[in-house]
Amino acid sequence: MRFKRVICFLMVLLLCSSAGGAAGEAAAQTFTLAGFDNTQYRNWADNQFFSRMEEKTGIHFDVKQYTDAAAWTKAKAEMKAGAADLPDVLFKARLTGDECMNMRESGVLIDLKPYLETCCPNLWAILQEKPEVLAAITLPDGSIAALPYIADPSMQNYIWVNQEWLKTLRLDMPTNAQEFADMLTAFKTRDPNRNGKADEIPLGFLGPFDLKFLAHAFGLIANDYNIFVENGQVKFMPLEPDFRQFIAWCRSLWEAGLLDKNGFSITDDMRTVTDSKATPTYGAVITPMAADIFKVSWAENYAIMPPLACNGEQIYRDFSGPAIRGTFAVTSHCSDPETVLRWVDALYTLEGSVLAGVGMRDVDYLVDGDGTWRYLDAVQSSFDMFRGGSLIEGGSSEQPGISTGEFERLMGGSEMVTNILNQQRDFHAFVRMPFPYYTLSREQRETIAPLQEQLGYYVDMQIARWVLGEEEISDDAFDAFAARLDELKLKDFLSFWQDILNQM
Repeated sequence: MRFKRVICFLMVLLLCSSAGGAAGEAAAQTFTLAGFDNTQYRNWADNQFFSRMEEKTGIHFDVKQYTDAAAWTKAKAEMKAGAADLPDVLFKARLTGDECMNMRESGVLIDLKPYLETCCPNLWAILQEKPEVLAAITLPDGSIAALPYIADPSMQNYIWVNQEWLKTLRLDMPTNAQEFADMLTAFKTRDPNRNGKADEIPLGFLGPFDLKFLAHAFGLIANDYNIFVENGQVKFMPLEPDFRQFIAWCRSLWEAGLLDKNGFSITDDMRTVTDSKATPTYGAVITPMAADIFKVSWAENYAIMPPLACNGEQIYRDFSGPAIRGTFAVTSHCSDPETVLRWVDALYTLEGSVLAGVGMRDVDYLVDGDGTWRYLDAVQSSFDMFRGGSLIEGGSSEQPGISTGEFERLMGGSEMVTNILNQQRDFHAFVRMPFPYYTLSREQRETIAPLQEQLGYYVDMQIARWVLGEEEISDDAFDAFAARLDELKLKDFLSFWQDILNQM
């Protein structure tokens, strides 16, 4: 999967007041902390995030940072097995649901739920406002082993459209499947990049996974298992009546040359543009961020397409949901869970999140009279070094806390960032999670994994065959498709997920 979290380095305004209590209000205490962070240039031992939090809270951590993912996974396994000394806190822990359950059962992690209302009032207020996040971090036995990072809005796999091409061709952003196809046709036939060549690629995508994000135009959304919930029942999107219409539509786009000819291959031309003078050739792309795949001078011309309407309704798959789980846990070694939880609760405020991801006001950045902010020149000149030495956000694991989107919008001189954040905020009104958050035990994962491997592969390959024209789209073909799904134990697959849903 090519998805990764887009780590915004554009944030704002920092705190003058403490969210966790002034250092002078309580005696300094020392705890141990371990976690994973592979961010370049970052060394937790001298990272200013921890020292600044200590100044605010009077709480000191002796830290142990793992920079190798395999080593951190091994360390967690050794903790569970009792083969390693336990730290008090796991931070940027990257705990899987299975690890949370096993480490709770073995007594390594404590249940945080009884503490949250009194020790984490900021987080507790968010959980009451967002019950889906509370559900996401609650294990099947009702306990909470780890706290989340809460993204608002959550990451999506958007469809980005070249606004300059729309303007050049005097087109509006499409609102339904037919208008979308018409726009792609115009991109292909009307030379929107004005270079006199027929080199335009109307829609860039990577494989069936991306294409399924277009199914929203036919009222269909599903998760990675191709399932969704309707009226309390788990359903399989490829067997829905409108799925055939969706596939036929994709086939027509392919036959008209509107889809990237390399979309079903391992080739990714979007990421291989090195010529600074090259002419943009992509009219639309499916990706979390246009800046992930295009250079900035190109990416700034792309806008998020609002979901296409089907029967007057706009819906879109919520790709990740707001909760990124497993970021912070307290072990049974900790003698004072209340204190470390009050410490982490500061990160569930805007002030704390800015300290984690932006820095310190008047030290790292300045706030101008109009309310916008800007980094100091010294920070801008060596941002990677600054991020490694002063911030905790970034790397391959999330810190506990909340996102700072509303602050990011106030970054001075960054109209592109503000526009993107506003588009993401507006888009969020249409996203829906096809299936609720769930946590599978190891046994459950071992049960479902072989079924998903067979069914998921077969569905994706069949989508590719149909779209490429290798197999006909007919009643007989779909009957054979359904029969093969039965052979691959689709009924057992759906029964498994129905049981998971019923237990929620």
